[in-house]
Amino acid sequence: IHFIKRLPLPIMHSVLTRANALVAYTMSVLASLTFLCFVSTFFNEYQVNANIDTVKVVVKNVPDYAAGKEKNDLGFLTFDLQADLNPLFNWNVKQLFLYLTAEYETQNNKLNQVVLWDKIILRGEN
Repeated sequence: IHFIKRLPLPIMHSVLTRANALVAYTMSVLASLTFLCFVSTFFNEYQVNANIDTVKVVVKNVPDYAAGKEKNDLGFLTFDLQADLNPLFNWNVKQLFLYLTAEYETQNNKLNQVVLWDKIILRGEN
């Protein structure tokens, strides 16, 4: 009589072990895709030439009735901005926020900044 030696059955992985392997693989794939998305726009040049011409500048000293009887400067500015913003848009850029600031010095502060104009431009707008 010949005896046949039986090999031990392979140990099955538990449900938690399989779930862990699946989640780890999924996270690795998602991390790789996220990095590829980052690299696809990182090296783009995000600068364009713009021309700004001031048409009319008026500064008036008017009373501010909301804060006592002090007089404050009130400025009116008309300007012409010409720029081709199309190269700035890609699959990851859907809108741009443009703004124009004025910088000036006073006795109290060395640098003061005031936003004169701002606009949100969506992809496809002129």
